[in-house]
Amino acid sequence: MFQERVLPHPGMAWVLRDFIDPDGGVRLLAGGPDAVRAWDPATGEQVTVFDDGWPGASDFLVCHPDGHAPVLAVATENSVWWHDTVTGECIEVDENTSDQVVGLATARMPDGTHTLFGAGFLGPFAIRRWDAATRRPLPDLGGHDDHLAAVAVVGLPGRGPIVTATGRSHAIHRWDPATGAEIGAPLVGHDAIAHWMGSVALPDGRTLFVSGDYGGTVRRWDPLTGEAVGEPIKAHQDHATVLPLLVEGRPQLLTSGVGADDVVRRWDALTGDLLDEPAPGFSPVVLTVDGEQVIATASPAGVRIAPLRLS
Repeated sequence: MFQERVLPHPGMAWVLRDFIDPDGGVRLLAGGPDAVRAWDPATGEQVTVFDDGWPGASDFLVCHPDGHAPVLAVATENSVWWHDTVTGECIEVDENTSDQVVGLATARMPDGTHTLFGAGFLGPFAIRRWDAATRRPLPDLGGHDDHLAAVAVVGLPGRGPIVTATGRSHAIHRWDPATGAEIGAPLVGHDAIAHWMGSVALPDGRTLFVSGDYGGTVRRWDPLTGEAVGEPIKAHQDHATVLPLLVEGRPQLLTSGVGADDVVRRWDALTGDLLDEPAPGFSPVVLTVDGEQVIATASPAGVRIAPLRLS
């Protein structure tokens, strides 16, 4: 049985991620004001610190290109930094973005390549792309009418991924990264910027796409047809992040707010019903440690890791 623990973190950790290291070990990443830190969640040991002095980091994630070691990508005010996930050393800096990248996503493409996507904030309001193996820029994807705030990848059975992007227009656009074509009409319904998006595979083979906005509302969609699924969920007072996941085969949503509403709530992804009492923290991520699902959340006291309740 996993024992709850709190990992000390200097300053507030603003984003949590997870990845598999080259030896197959699960690692927890926490981004703070000065660095990104990696822990072994099984032992609580800090294993790597990424702190090369990047300016104004906005997001980070680990890419796993086929045939190459995993690399950490960090988006900053006007550049993308690439790091060795074992040593923490900076491998390369792309300072030619001429844009501020404010969100990242990654996907394995049908041709076997691995692509990093970034939401362009300053203009030309496009989705930036890089080959994760070579770290070289690729042609931009899509065109939008206003600043972007987030980008996500939706994996669909039997076809290549869909890339979604949203920003100040509140609409969510869907793009085919293989052809560059937009897929259908934008998803419209949010009254605030939908800054957090994700997806989860359903037991019947479909995929559920989910978005959370700065007004605290979570919406569910069919990613192919663009149709809304169920009623909107008023999950928090503001700034709702959302993590779709499967818990013992059941699709659920973990949401979190900020400020006075910095708690994590769990919902049935299909019915929208609240499943249990709120738990303290924000920016949740779920990992599997020694065969057991655990949840990590950020708080002013540090990063809390605890067994995931199976309600």
